[in-house]
Order: sequence, then C-alpha cells, then structure tokens
Amino acid sequence: MGEPNLEIIRPGDKSGNDMIVKIALPSGRDLLAYATKNQYSEEWDLGPTWNYLVLGDRPFLVDTGGRSQGKNLLAMMAHTGRTVHDLDFILLSHGHEDHDGGLAEIVGSAGGNMIVKAHAVYERLIRIYPSQTPDGTHQGFPASCRHCPMPESFSRKWCREYHQERSELAIDCFNGSAASPDSGIEVFHTPGHSPDAVAVLVDREAMLVGDSVLPDITPHPTRESFFELTKDVLPAEYVEAQQLYGLRAYIRSLNVLRRISESPANLVVLPAHRLYYNGTWNHLDPATRIDELIGHHITRCADILDIIRHEPRTTEEISRAYFEPNLLKGVGINMANNEVASHCELLRISGDAVFVDEERVVATGIEGRFEALIRDLGEGGDQVYS
Repeated sequence: MGEPNLEIIRPGDKSGNDMIVKIALPSGRDLLAYATKNQYSEEWDLGPTWNYLVLGDRPFLVDTGGRSQGKNLLAMMAHTGRTVHDLDFILLSHGHEDHDGGLAEIVGSAGGNMIVKAHAVYERLIRIYPSQTPDGTHQGFPASCRHCPMPESFSRKWCREYHQERSELAIDCFNGSAASPDSGIEVFHTPGHSPDAVAVLVDREAMLVGDSVLPDITPHPTRESFFELTKDVLPAEYVEAQQLYGLRAYIRSLNVLRRISESPANLVVLPAHRLYYNGTWNHLDPATRIDELIGHHITRCADILDIIRHEPRTTEEISRAYFEPNLLKGVGINMANNEVASHCELLRISGDAVFVDEERVVATGIEGRFEALIRDLGEGGDQVYS
C-alpha cells in the first residue's frame, strides 16, 4: 500500500493539532487535511480529528471537527485559500461529536445553504423523539443518545446544545439511487464503531476510513443490544441488530474495507485520528492493520473468558480486572464497560459464555467458538452508496 505524497502547509504540535497537509494523488486530485483539536481531558486523548477537503469539480469536506472547532476549521480552510462557499457539500463519516460537532457552525457560516450528506441511519438518530424515548435513557436527547455510554450528567453538561443544533439540520441521505457526488467518489457503509459509519474511496487511490481503522489505537465497538433502543426510528430495511451494531457488524465492515483495498495499487489510507501523532506519521497498510484489529478482538475475548471462567462477573468487575487503573479514570470506566459488554455479547452469541442474570456473565466451558465466529464474518456483500 502507498504512502501519501504529503506537503505540510502548516505544522502543528507533536500530536498534530492545528496541522494542515496537502495530499497529492496520482490522478492529479489533491486533498487538504485539517487537524482540529480533540482532547476532552488529560486521560482521554485520541489525537486531533483529521477533516479532509476533497478537491475536484465538486469540492466537498469530510467531517467538521468537534463543537468548539467549527470556527477554527474555517480559519484553517482560509489559510489554504478556501472558504465555506467553495464547498459543494459536506459529507459526514459518522455521527460522533468529534466529527460533526462543528457542523452547525459551518452550515451557519454558509447562511444555512449547505448540503450535508450522511448515511440514512445518521438522519434518523440525530432527531429528538420526545414521545418515543424509552425509560431509563437520556430523556430530551436524540435517539443516538439512547445508547451513549456516558452518564447522563456528562451529556447534560457537555452535549445538550450540540444535540439541539444538529437535530435541526437538513440531511441529504445516502441511498442506492443517489447521484454520484463527484466522478471517482464511492461511499461504503461500514457500521460497527457507529451504526451510520461510512468510508469514502477517492479515485481508487485514497480511502478515508473515519474511525473504522485507526493506527495505534483500537476503535471502540457498539453493542447489538443498542438495536432494541433505536429500532423504532431506524429505516425499515434494518431488522437485525448485527446489520448496524456490535462486534459482528464491525468485523464485517473491516473485511469490507479489506476487500476494497485489495485491488487498487498503492492505495493511501487516511484515518480520522492519529495520522500524525507524537511526532510520527502513521502510514496505514489496511490489510496488516485490519488483521491486527481482528486479532485484538480475538485476544480480548479469550482474556475475558479467562476472567469469567470460574465465577459470574459483571461488566464492571471484568473491566477492573482487565484494564489498567489509569485507563479507568473519569469517564474511562464507562468506555471500558461498553467495550467489555460488546465482547461479552459476542461470547454469548458464539456459545462460549452465558448471562446468568441481567448483569453477570460466566463461561460455559465450551471454548473456541468465538474465534471461529469472528473468522467467519468475512462473508457478505458490500453496501455501496454513490
């Protein structure tokens, strides 16, 4: 796989914050990459969000950074001689705050006359359904918050205005009959990390993978149980949890991305985090990195089985036995519990574990099925949106 032809337009700090880079593709198309800050606390640093301006006959921006970064992103665009009025549309890789948080500000700077493209699942999940919010979930928040791992106190402090802003936006949804956004552009649905996640293939020379494939860190998965919390608002074609949520969906998406990356020569893979981090460029070979990610989930399932082998454990007990204490500080415990629950779901589906009540899980003594299940998830067709 190819290493990008990079030109640093503006340097950033050692993590890449505020860096601007031009990426030249062999076809002659250029991409501009803008690294917007994305650090919520000292304990939780993914590195900046990399937002990509894809140039061409119909220039478009992929992602808009976090909620406090819209104005900064516009300033970075201005540094490269671009304004919001040069954009034909904005395309969202998925609906997490560090990717669409700056969206409302950027759309507002265009006078509200900006086309925003996203997967149809995104459009359904950003809306607020006051009469349909299930008990025990974030009341007064959109459907996406029904499965947020953060405590409601966190959401009410940091997220309310963000959710209100994006819930009012018009979205041009991807579907099988949509017109091509530009010659040479293909968009693939890659759920698992987020049910609405997409990857963007540019001229079969570069692939923008959002958070689905990251260097150095492993994207956290969703859980299949989230489907029950959102199925009432999802498009009708989604009838099974594994179509959108959980480790099964995520690993299938990884295999879709692997197949996409097999045929183009010297494909450049551009992640949404840690393209540059700790003073180092992280160039991705997709096949190698996807194998590492799948291997990581196999190892984690095996480790969880060891923890629950002799007695039932709750997800939090497993998290505290598995993760280093420094990773569980603050909201880290919420993220850890979510990841453990996702792996326990897959162990239950494979038959290697069973839930003895609503909170505890224990090994069945029949081991090894989870690995076979994971390795069999490469089958299935690609879902392509143009």
